[in-house]
Amino acid sequence: MEIEGIDQLITNEYRFFLQEKRSWSLTVESQDLELVAHALRVLLHARTTPDFAADYLALVDCQNADGGWSPYSADQESTVWVSAFCGLMLIRGNRLLHHERITKSVQRAIDYFLDTQKGDGRWTDPRWADLDTTSHPVSFFNVVMALNESHRHADVLRCWEHGARFIVDHQGQDGGWYDDDFHPSGIEITAHLIQDALVADLVIDNRIKGIHESCARGAAKLYEWQAQDGSWDGENVDHTMDCTRSLMVVARILNDTRAEDVIMRGLRWILIHKNPQGWGDFPGMETNLERTCDGLDTLLKYKAYQNHDSREVMKLWGYVS
Repeated sequence: MEIEGIDQLITNEYRFFLQEKRSWSLTVESQDLELVAHALRVLLHARTTPDFAADYLALVDCQNADGGWSPYSADQESTVWVSAFCGLMLIRGNRLLHHERITKSVQRAIDYFLDTQKGDGRWTDPRWADLDTTSHPVSFFNVVMALNESHRHADVLRCWEHGARFIVDHQGQDGGWYDDDFHPSGIEITAHLIQDALVADLVIDNRIKGIHESCARGAAKLYEWQAQDGSWDGENVDHTMDCTRSLMVVARILNDTRAEDVIMRGLRWILIHKNPQGWGDFPGMETNLERTCDGLDTLLKYKAYQNHDSREVMKLWGYVS
């Protein structure tokens, strides 16, 4: 796959993404914060964050009193999954923006996750499986530690270890993670857990025994689950993007060359099944912005993956500066 063609596709899709700003920007109106966080991630990886400081500050403005965020910016009840996604975008964005209001917002988010962790290490969210929910605060704390955020450092370290251990301890014998109610196939949740919650430990601190083996077993299960056409989970565009991105960072950190062909087949399938502008949830479905953000993120991460220096792709997860 020619990198020059990827560059032009990114340019075209990013232009479409900006044309749809009214549908994702909090500077325009109240929005679905999961979509907002997806959009801010695109800005980060497109390296245009400084041009959109108002969007990051608008996310600060809708933070709830407890330090979390609601799925919709007009609501008041915080939930864990979207709060972690929002907090992650703010701490990463503030590396470029250096804004005191964002710094304080991140610290309040840290307080929120310290306060909401359950006794066994998990976090819960009615919209998500417990394992998937737990991966997001762990991911947030990965970046908190990678960026040397000092706020309540000892508490963060303890909380992070407890959450990561909960995830490792619930891995299936076959290497996947499963939830009968939310993720019966195991595909999306496995892709999320190894890239967001676990593999960063091999870069940041390497404190949790068995992380390398756990990630390798999870990646091997993703190889096994890929369909012959390159997709995952019954031609699910979202889950195919998740798996393709997950293997990019995991394979680079583990130095696992087996992933190369799997990643390329996944990426080709994603490109074959894109719409004239953006992506839908399944082939032939109408474009939606969240999936378009995921598609852009996949292409931007692929460019970094093409650099055999693993630090380049790790930067797009925030695990190194």
